[in-house]
Amino acid sequence: MSGTLPHWIERLLGVEAGPGEGTVWSIEHSWGWPPWVTLLATVFAVTFVVMIYLRENREASRRLRLALAAVRLGILAIVLLMIAQFMLSLERTGLPYVAVLVDDSLSMSIVDRYDEKLRKKLEKQIEKAGLGQLSRLNLAKALLCEDHGKLLGGIAADYKLRVYFLTGTRPASAANIEELLEETKTLEATGESSRLGAAVHTVLDDLRGTAPAAVVLLSDGINTDGPTLAKAAEYSRRKGVPLFTVGLGDEKPVRDLKLRDLLVEEVVFVDDIVQFEFKLSGTGYQGRRVQIMLRQQGKPGVLAKMEATIGPDGQPQQLRLPYRPEREGEFRYVVEVESLEGELETENNRQERTVRVRKEQIRVLFVQGYPSFEFRYLRNMLTRDDTIQLNTFLQDAELEYVEQDSAALRVFPVRRDELFQYDVIMLGDVNPALLSDSVMQNVAEFVDQQGKGGALIFIAGPEYMPLAYRNTPLARLMPVDLNSARYPDPDQVLSEGFVVQPTELGLASPPLQLGLTPTETRTIWQNLPPLYWMLEAPELKPAVHVFLEHPQQTGREGRRLPIACMQYVGAGKVLFHTTDETWRWRWRTGDVFFARYWIQMIRYLSRSKLVEGDRSATLSTDRREYRRGESVRLRVRFADQRLAPAADDGVTVVLEHQGHTTRRMKLRRNKATRGVFEGVLSKPLIGNYHAWVALPTLEGQAPATDFTVMAPPGEFERVRMAAAELRRVAERTKGRFYTPATAHRLLKDLPEGHQVPVESLPPKPLWNKWPVLLLFLILLVGEWILRKAGGMV
Repeated sequence: MSGTLPHWIERLLGVEAGPGEGTVWSIEHSWGWPPWVTLLATVFAVTFVVMIYLRENREASRRLRLALAAVRLGILAIVLLMIAQFMLSLERTGLPYVAVLVDDSLSMSIVDRYDEKLRKKLEKQIEKAGLGQLSRLNLAKALLCEDHGKLLGGIAADYKLRVYFLTGTRPASAANIEELLEETKTLEATGESSRLGAAVHTVLDDLRGTAPAAVVLLSDGINTDGPTLAKAAEYSRRKGVPLFTVGLGDEKPVRDLKLRDLLVEEVVFVDDIVQFEFKLSGTGYQGRRVQIMLRQQGKPGVLAKMEATIGPDGQPQQLRLPYRPEREGEFRYVVEVESLEGELETENNRQERTVRVRKEQIRVLFVQGYPSFEFRYLRNMLTRDDTIQLNTFLQDAELEYVEQDSAALRVFPVRRDELFQYDVIMLGDVNPALLSDSVMQNVAEFVDQQGKGGALIFIAGPEYMPLAYRNTPLARLMPVDLNSARYPDPDQVLSEGFVVQPTELGLASPPLQLGLTPTETRTIWQNLPPLYWMLEAPELKPAVHVFLEHPQQTGREGRRLPIACMQYVGAGKVLFHTTDETWRWRWRTGDVFFARYWIQMIRYLSRSKLVEGDRSATLSTDRREYRRGESVRLRVRFADQRLAPAADDGVTVVLEHQGHTTRRMKLRRNKATRGVFEGVLSKPLIGNYHAWVALPTLEGQAPATDFTVMAPPGEFERVRMAAAELRRVAERTKGRFYTPATAHRLLKDLPEGHQVPVESLPPKPLWNKWPVLLLFLILLVGEWILRKAGGMV
């Protein structure tokens, strides 16, 4: 036996029920008999007692005898009640839960391009809810918050409402509908992965005491990590919980072009080929040819352009757009790909970088032991170039040579300040015995001095360089391992030449750009005249960059022998040439490619020192690219500490976020260095940033830098709404699938909110209560009175 207790009985029994709750009762006893035995015993007892009283004292009325039988059966029932120890079992009931799970992953920040009619309708819905752009998350917010939270309020009226947010599968902290609406409106798409399957599983486990009547999922259906939605649907189906899914986003394939990871040298020279290197990817445009253009910010003219073919969806391709600047100055360049019809967004079609184009003389010191062909041709070519201020020192030179050549030095610059006035030092086949240890130590410090490192070029020769330098201070600067290096046999006639081959890194590097396009550059290198002599250096030091290599000869590890390689030493760069025959590249072409290679290489090597030398302050970040959630460290360093502001927070940096509002950030002085100010930008939003120093005001162009904050890999690999998956899991669990246009039906389609057990209350014993004993005595006395009145005593 069971039923629902009326409220007055609940109060009588001292059972408190909250709003929307009730109490269900049932009878329990200690008998172990089957129900059918109890029924037979009851029928027998009633029949026996009634027959006995119908036969007893027939003079009494039949009505009186039946009344006595009823009283006797009551007494018997109370006795059996006490023997069986009947208990009243109570169980509290309440409204079932309905869980609402809101996807707040990064893919929910996408702004889809709907059909015009639907877009206008959704924009009106977003505007009515007081939200911003038409992102997927804002659609979810509008559905939950419109009409003062009609949907959430309707659910809360018939069910116990529990709202969860996907990132961390955390429940909402609000205590009522008003607070819940405010918390929902401030929600942002920050989750770096979409764990939809795991989130549904967690919600069901969180409510495992009472299975919810339904789970409502508002999402684009994109699952990037963990169990799939299909697995979660199976788990939900076994628990008998339907999933009601609301698909947010566009079902059509998303079409988009994206240009990112733009890299370019910060300082270049007039007439140098500047490579703007970037990655281009697209979705929905595979095989389409697009134009990529280089412009100067604020000017309509196209400086350079190229065509590219879009590859498979989401697969980036590395591209380079070359440009040769013709005038000096500081320019803000824009690389952009043309917009195509139906693109998801066009803000990611362009990136900007600031480049300083300079036209000034580079101070070069060229040191050689004897007048080799390489020295003669390089000396003559560098002297003719008006961007090079050349000094030479020839160890075997006669006095007349020094007097006739204005660029020649009588002695090697032995003083540190004399040596440090140069930007690049070139050491050919120089006899180290004629250089003191202090001079070589000055050369080493010239390269790796902190902050303003110079550039050093080693050109191998058959007599001294580099094997005679094994035990000198310069040995540690060389990119090659001197213990494994060896000269060719001096008695061998070198009759077979080789054409140097640029590496992929070399073809991507500015100094090796001999043509206007990558294809032209590759062709020029393939057709250069052959070289004959080279130092064999099979082993390189770690982190060495190889620009040129031998086409066939390899070392012990199968790696081709290097011809030109470079490494960073401290703040400077060191280039090593294993041959002194680049003068052969002049055959039939003169200085065209010979000069272009060496001038571009010298300019490339000298940039780091020149960049530092002409700035009163520099602004830098620890990296150029960051993932969403990472912090950006900004640093301003004053070359002259006297220019640093007196206040410890006297540096202000302006951060321009492409497509968003501009913000200001104060940097604080580094405790160890007066001229360094630092600050941390915590977890910036995704996008391209341009930062520049606003305070203090410095002479010339304000120090600036660029960086990019990218989404984690995977979150934007698939951006099309997974409508089929959302529809399938809803059908599998006997739920429903909705779009924003049909979501108004959700409240009517939810299962009825029947009361469900919440907790068991302590049982109430019936057999030992005083009302039962009182009733027993009343029945005994009543039977004696009836017998007395009927003359049956």
